Amino acid sequence: MDHPKIDFLKEKYELVKPDEKPFLFFRKTLIASFLILAIAGAAFSFHVRATSDGHGGATELSLFSIIRNFILPGDDALDGESDDRVNFLLTGVGGTGHEGAQLTDTILFASYRPSTKKLAFLSLPRDMTVPIPGHGYQKVNHVNAYAEAEKTGSGGEVTAQFIGNTIKQPVQYYMRVDFGGFQELIDTVGGVDVTVDHAFTDAAYPIIGKENDTCGNSKASMNATAADLLNTSSGPAIPPPDYACRFEVLTFKEGVTHMDGKTALAFVRSRHGNNGEGSDFARSHRQQKIMLAVKDKVFSASTFLNPVRITGIFDTLQKNISTNLSVSQLMRLAKEFKDLKSDEVVSHVIDDSPNSPLYATMLNGAYVLLPKNDDWTTLQQMAQYIYTSEPKGVEQTKLAEAPTHTQKPTAPVVRVEIQNGTTVTGLGVRASQLLITHEEFNVIKVGNAVTRDYTHTVIYDLTNGAKADELQALKTFFQADIASASGWMKNDQVIPEQVAVTPDEPKPLPTGSKVDFLVILGQSARDVVMK
Repeated sequence: MDHPKIDFLKEKYELVKPDEKPFLFFRKTLIASFLILAIAGAAFSFHVRATSDGHGGATELSLFSIIRNFILPGDDALDGESDDRVNFLLTGVGGTGHEGAQLTDTILFASYRPSTKKLAFLSLPRDMTVPIPGHGYQKVNHVNAYAEAEKTGSGGEVTAQFIGNTIKQPVQYYMRVDFGGFQELIDTVGGVDVTVDHAFTDAAYPIIGKENDTCGNSKASMNATAADLLNTSSGPAIPPPDYACRFEVLTFKEGVTHMDGKTALAFVRSRHGNNGEGSDFARSHRQQKIMLAVKDKVFSASTFLNPVRITGIFDTLQKNISTNLSVSQLMRLAKEFKDLKSDEVVSHVIDDSPNSPLYATMLNGAYVLLPKNDDWTTLQQMAQYIYTSEPKGVEQTKLAEAPTHTQKPTAPVVRVEIQNGTTVTGLGVRASQLLITHEEFNVIKVGNAVTRDYTHTVIYDLTNGAKADELQALKTFFQADIASASGWMKNDQVIPEQVAVTPDEPKPLPTGSKVDFLVILGQSARDVVMK
């Protein structure tokens, strides 16, 4: 029988028993590292729809190229960086399932100065009315919709170019997101904390998916005319339809509020809030607040160090964002904006206040915003000097430095109001645009006349003949008649083809203040204005 050998010197030379922990630790570390890289690869290997190349292509990075971007310098240079100014256009659309799915609900011009790490926002109102090639004068929120109807996927690029031309700024990059992606992104990061400046209640917030709900109304009530609703001679009056089921009541309290995606979307979309929060301009302020809150949450430790959230963010972007930024450029901007504090961002909102470059008026029954004096210069200067902290207008010292044309002596301005006396859409706006070629005229308001059956264009002189030369110039320009009636015109020097206005007829009245001439366009203006 063989006896086991015993080495009594083993303990002497091997005083410590071999431990398997170093190998196990290395193995676990290797597995963990592999998992982290796999998660990172899944997070960053996503498609960004690039609509600027005209081919509907996409940028895709592999796991190894992502790692390389983290370790080695990538191709993340930004257009405009050499001029120390990179401009973006951020837009939001309703998307599939929403009424006016491709109308831009949010239009935000953003500018970044790499040398100082400064970021500025300029919110443009969707009711700003502009000449859209091939479509006449329309609200600016239609640009994306028209482009998408003509060529799917082109809306982001076309809108960026159009806004850039309007404000005279090159827009190198665009990002467009729909409501669904906005809501999903906020839910993915765990919600955001937002400071509500003013408490408000919106009693008519539309419920998504119920825009066309009949709410139990009968076909008779839904198709009834106003006469049907009031007529009781043939029986009980038909009750008016009640569409309350399409809406819900929103209430936001003042102070810091934690919002999930649905609540945040309602916060930026609400249009009928009280306490001064019912305007589009108030919405623009709220939109900027949410955007900065999302930025803070995305770059917080709870998100940035959470692989699941990071993966979810990029998955959401993949499905809902349209941009011409490359992945490496997005990563570069993420690093640039990570430490940017919200209170350091300069924010501007274009509204209809007295100091705004736009004024509000009604055009063919629709609320629109038009440039004062038919001149976009003030808005363009606000975009040029966007980094200044002036809440309204532009600092005069900055304007003095602007590389504009030589200033001409200021001539007396003749104030004109134009009213459309026809049913031709956009006739008044088109007339005001043409009149800008005559520097002495200032169109202070464009709207519709009380009646829309004018055959000839009529000019009412409210200066008592004090500006005969200007009156004659307007008459020639519009090929118009000049109305003569007591209290309207006393001018022996102008001998027009008179239009009689009897004392019994209501006199057309200007709705603007201190108007010199009221021009009411008739059918005869079509050949003059629309040529």
